[in-house]
Amino acid sequence: MIETLLETRDLSRYFRLAGPWGRGPLLKAVDGVNFSIQAGETLGLVGESGCGKSTLGRLILALLAPTQGRVWFGGEEVTNLPKSRLKQMRRQMQIVFQDPYSSLNPRMMVRQILEEPYVIHRLGTKTERLAWVAELLNEVGLG
Repeated sequence: MIETLLETRDLSRYFRLAGPWGRGPLLKAVDGVNFSIQAGETLGLVGESGCGKSTLGRLILALLAPTQGRVWFGGEEVTNLPKSRLKQMRRQMQIVFQDPYSSLNPRMMVRQILEEPYVIHRLGTKTERLAWVAELLNEVGLG
């Protein structure tokens, strides 16, 4: 059985730009995006600077509200969830931005970077977190 992990339908985000005399033109940062990712699949999103990749990621995580459209993660609609449920759900979601220096701190070791989400979400003890990180590194052949 294939489980849909992430799905978007008609997802859009428009911004009103400021003009010299008030309201300016409408910028369509994301316009009518539809896709689904099944459990076990990987999707890489590429495009030129300013094409809406980061905005799309923020819409998926509900860090921005869509102008229109909907997002589901693990079968649950994300679009209008209460903040408490969003916080729980975001423990399972992650954006890795194109620029590694804005996503990954070059002063941190790989083990520290992998442990950081567990620390932020207050998951496990230090010993448990280090065991989880070791398991992750083993899974990808870096242990």
